[in-house]
Amino acid sequence: MRKYHDSLTGQLQKVQGLYQAKNRSTFSQEIAEGPQAVREALTWAGERVRDVYLTEEIFERHPEFAELTDGYWTHVVPERILVQVSSDCQGILAVLNTEAHPDIDELFEDTNLAILGVEMQDPGNAGTVIRTADAAGAGAVFFGTGSVDLNSPKVIRSAAGSTYHVPAATNLDPRTVIARAKAHDFQVIAADGAGDLVLGDSQLDLAQPTLWVLGNEARGLTPDLLDRCDLTVSIPIAGNAESLNVATAAAVLLYASVLARRF
Repeated sequence: MRKYHDSLTGQLQKVQGLYQAKNRSTFSQEIAEGPQAVREALTWAGERVRDVYLTEEIFERHPEFAELTDGYWTHVVPERILVQVSSDCQGILAVLNTEAHPDIDELFEDTNLAILGVEMQDPGNAGTVIRTADAAGAGAVFFGTGSVDLNSPKVIRSAAGSTYHVPAATNLDPRTVIARAKAHDFQVIAADGAGDLVLGDSQLDLAQPTLWVLGNEARGLTPDLLDRCDLTVSIPIAGNAESLNVATAAAVLLYASVLARRF
């Protein structure tokens, strides 16, 4: 079902409006941008896809979209028009219905590895954490109150399609997530520069079900949240860097769990 447009129609203006959080909330819709994110959305969350907007050139560069978009409202738009909607979409974007938040307890029942970001406010970091959690086989990603909107196009683009693979929930009380993790027999480990243990310490048993907890990019974790965790762990830094980017720290910690379970 293809439609061709040669101007910035009212429908395209509505899509343009979805780049504002208030409109995404009002309409319960989100945008996936770029070939990778749209490909994964169509493959893994096809029932949520409403419309696809792309340029004619996308069919030439990525011929699989001719089949992937079959059965969806597909709007073919000149590049000069589509860039007015988004300069970052690389010639293709999709509008999806927003998924309801998953149940916390069900997520802990279905996995043995999860991560909680507290007040994670950078969309690039949040998307990268989701992508890394997906790659590491984690079954859930949680973000506390004060964190970035997970339906932001920047988060979805940074996650490179992993948004549609691993359940993620935001605007959660971190204390509740920690309490639910413990109720499901997870050990809760906070990443902290002054941790009681260093990653790699023989006292750490990362083969156990684990919830990793990471703090705000600048402020870290509050004493209250640190006290609620079972352990605090620091990542050793051999060079002169003051600290690691939070998304990089998430990758190190998640893969420490992966390796502990393989060997």
